[in-house]
Amino acid sequence: MQHKKKLKIGLALGSGGVKGLAHIGVIKVLEKNNIPIDFIAGSSIGALVGTYYAIYKDVDKLEKVALSSNWRTALSLLDPTWNGGLVKGAKVEDLIKGWFNGYGFDDLKIPLTIVVTDLISGQEVDIASGDLAKAVRASLSVPPIFKPIKYNGYLLADGGLSNPLPDDIVRKMGADIVIAVNLDNKNFDDSLNEDSLSISKTSIRALNIIRYHFAQNCSRNGDVVIKPKIKEIGLVGWNKFFNEQGAEEIIKAGGKAAIKSLVQIKNFMKEKEKEVKIC
Repeated sequence: MQHKKKLKIGLALGSGGVKGLAHIGVIKVLEKNNIPIDFIAGSSIGALVGTYYAIYKDVDKLEKVALSSNWRTALSLLDPTWNGGLVKGAKVEDLIKGWFNGYGFDDLKIPLTIVVTDLISGQEVDIASGDLAKAVRASLSVPPIFKPIKYNGYLLADGGLSNPLPDDIVRKMGADIVIAVNLDNKNFDDSLNEDSLSISKTSIRALNIIRYHFAQNCSRNGDVVIKPKIKEIGLVGWNKFFNEQGAEEIIKAGGKAAIKSLVQIKNFMKEKEKEVKIC
């Protein structure tokens, strides 16, 4: 007698500052269409959104807190400012602990891996146990503004430095199907031209080009790659989105991109189900 093996679906949530709110829209669409999420790997803002969802498995709760003024104001602390120098990040870590309500890796409803970068070796470090809040804080920490975290012999910083789209990680976790959300997908606007050049605009454009190519090179293990269309922003961009309307627009952009990918996801699931029949 043949039995169908239950397909395991992994969700890789990429880095991208304020654009990470689009991850919420993607999760909303997956939930609404009964597409299960069995594994999550997140880098930088993807680590924060992924962890919150893995704790509560409640996308409405996630969206509500993301639209709150407390969430937006708190995350503005992550916005780099060259005038501020190095920030210890203790306040951010305390805020994260409050959002997580004391939960640790062992309490999660969905298995989770958080991607960070060791500044000493330059290598990616994948964390799936230990101090949950500290791991997320490390993955969010964009150098040189935030001081890296000493942890288990590493000097940890932003996960986006080594793996901005960890689709390979959810594959290793056991996912049969990998859905990746790429926030750095070449959404360059036409605001940059020879007549409007400035150090700021040129630097932001150059950085976004680097991020685009890096994310492209990292997104080779995703079966379906969702690419929300969000206007070009700076390094992190939180300072531009203190209002609820701006946050809602980004969440909706994630939802729209996920809806466009639904047929591809469902077709892939059907094909994969045929392959994984076991006796």
